[in-house]
Amino acid sequence: MQKFLGTVLGKSVKAGLAYRKGGGQALPGLVVEKLFPSYVGAMLNKLPEGVVIITGTNGKTTTTKMVVHLLKANGKKVLTNSTGSNLTRGIASSISQHAKISGKLPFDIAVLEIDEATARRLVRMVRPRWTLALNVSRDQLDRYGEVDTIASYIKAAMEASEKVVVNADDPNLLKAAQGLADKRVHYFGFSDKLGRFFPNDYELAAIDAPSRQSKAAKSPDVQLADFKKRSATYLINGRKYSADLKLSGQHNFLNGAAALALARQLLPDVSAEDLVRELADVPLAFGRGEKYRLKGGGTVELVLVKNPASFTQALASYGSSNVNLMIAINDNIADGRDVSWLWDVNFGPLASKKVGLTSGRRAADMALRLRYDDIGVGEIEPDPIRALSRLDHKSGEHVILATYTAMLRLYAKLSKSAEKVR
Repeated sequence: MQKFLGTVLGKSVKAGLAYRKGGGQALPGLVVEKLFPSYVGAMLNKLPEGVVIITGTNGKTTTTKMVVHLLKANGKKVLTNSTGSNLTRGIASSISQHAKISGKLPFDIAVLEIDEATARRLVRMVRPRWTLALNVSRDQLDRYGEVDTIASYIKAAMEASEKVVVNADDPNLLKAAQGLADKRVHYFGFSDKLGRFFPNDYELAAIDAPSRQSKAAKSPDVQLADFKKRSATYLINGRKYSADLKLSGQHNFLNGAAALALARQLLPDVSAEDLVRELADVPLAFGRGEKYRLKGGGTVELVLVKNPASFTQALASYGSSNVNLMIAINDNIADGRDVSWLWDVNFGPLASKKVGLTSGRRAADMALRLRYDDIGVGEIEPDPIRALSRLDHKSGEHVILATYTAMLRLYAKLSKSAEKVR
């Protein structure tokens, strides 16, 4: 009965929000959770092929999109939280909206992006068939604490799962995986020659990194072997496969290795060649590298940055290219109030370059941080929309590196006023 009542309640709240401008995606789930605390577990436990959770500090949204795409391309009916609302309330909301009135979920499998802290809570409701653990780095210290705390959350999810896929090159996750039975663990990673492109959190903090001394118990199922521009090469079972991806940025090539490693377990009858070919068709997740045509003929690409690791990766991908940069930093609750992490970002790729604009609530802080590295700043404009308008009539290629809430504002504006470049 609770499945029926919870579903009806969620749909009713969602319908009510249709008349309220700016209604939240997660509110129906929050209401359902309050009245029916076991709703999520009751619904998900009935799926014939179980539940997959994807967690970690960076790359959850894009990797989830990749995995869902690969499964759907091979005929699976997949339930996912596509809006990126990755707390249990967001999952409850997604379930209630996709379920039939009877309370039945017409899907084979659920693939859910899960916030690190939420992961340990969700596994008390449902035992995941698989957990994909991407990485651990400092993120929103005012909410979650240090890396050890975040790692403990993901470890709890790994221990509660039937099987796991783990980043072999993340020292915290590797340590957690080594405490599990070997047959339960599969790995993805990158080749030794690419190590300089993917610094772990220890290296970003300039302290000793155990990851370069310790290795996974077995070789990665999928390894990112090389990349150039938008072409990525993956090593799978001793053979290399290459694809030109729609996704840009070296971090997304590694996300691709994670998605392939999980998809190979979920789709054992599909060839590695077919999976890599299908990976090339995965579109961008919103706000993650989408490009728009401006009024003056130039283009602007919107890239999410939210902690030292993601910012450093973005700069490695875009900082040395011939583009005009704008950086928009907010400190709203969803971004994290503490922006001291900006001082741990490696701004080396911007050496001898100039950032055209800094924007957001912490525009001045960002400009100050850049000037400490002798990086010039053209203008400081706290309002991201006004800053964006200054790019409208400029030619050339522009890239905006933005924290979450700044990215949402810019995305909403660009979606309405600019032409999307395919």
